[in-house]
Parts: sequence; structure tokens; C-alpha cells
Amino acid sequence: MKVEKGTSIALYVIYILTFLLLSCGSKGQTTNKVVNAEELKELLKQEILLIDVRTPREYQQGRISGAKLINYRDSDFSQQILVLDKETPVAIYCAAGGRSTGAMKIFQDAGFQTVYNYTGGFSDWQRRGEIIEK
Repeated sequence: MKVEKGTSIALYVIYILTFLLLSCGSKGQTTNKVVNAEELKELLKQEILLIDVRTPREYQQGRISGAKLINYRDSDFSQQILVLDKETPVAIYCAAGGRSTGAMKIFQDAGFQTVYNYTGGFSDWQRRGEIIEK
């Protein structure tokens, strides 16, 4: 069987493109979801990073147990989150959902695999009588 030069180059290009598509297809796949208090409580039973994006003053007044503070209003917020493991699921919250919605987009753009946004925020958590830390 005789293979022409043009055909072998075309096959080579097809193989390379197929390899690239298959190897990169699963990368960048993200799960992003808005959750309520009950869903957050279930998530907290798993290995998850809980991030409070409120101000340090709000954080000191009370927070969801186990939350790490990263102030959304800090000018270097997007750099601060880069030290976190992008493969560990992240749940974020603020006071009532505004800042956490903006933060969710930044987490997505930074390449985090799984991001949950508790839009009820700390005010909803507290209103429901859930346990908080001070």
C-alpha cells in the first residue's frame, strides 16, 4: 500500500488534534452551584474549604465555624485565593450574597474545580439559629 505525503501529514495532524482534545477535554471542567443553608450543612460534613469573604470586622463579630477569612474587598483578593488548592471544593459566603456572588466568578476564573456559593450568607445562617464562632 502506497501512502502519499499529503495523506500522512493530514493523518499526523488528525492524531495530534485528537490527542489534544482528549487530554484537555476534562481540564477546566468546573462545578459551580448556589446552595442554601441545608445544602451547606451537608457540604460541611465533607472535605471542603469554607471561605468567608466579608471584612475582618464582620468576621470578628461572628462566622460560620471553620471559615477562613479572605476579604473580597482587598485589592489583592484574586492573588490571595491562588494559594488555595484548586481541586478541593470551596464554599464561599458573605453577609447576604452580594460579595460571594462576585467572589464566585473570581474563583471560577482562577480555575477552581468546584465552587459553592451560599447566597443566604451569614445573616441567613444566624437567623436560622445555626452555630457560629466568635
